[in-house]
Amino acid sequence: MGAIYHALLDEIERSDYQVLNQRIALTPLRKLWIAWKTWVRNS
Repeated sequence: MGAIYHALLDEIERSDYQVLNQRIALTPLRKLWIAWKTWVRNS
């Protein structure tokens, strides 16, 4: 979960912190990809 939250914070930073004007989210596929990469890296 930490890697997913880190990616979300990166997206917020890329949007210049426009969290009040638009919704920042990761797609389910991207979350799955991040979780898989993290799992493989730590196995």
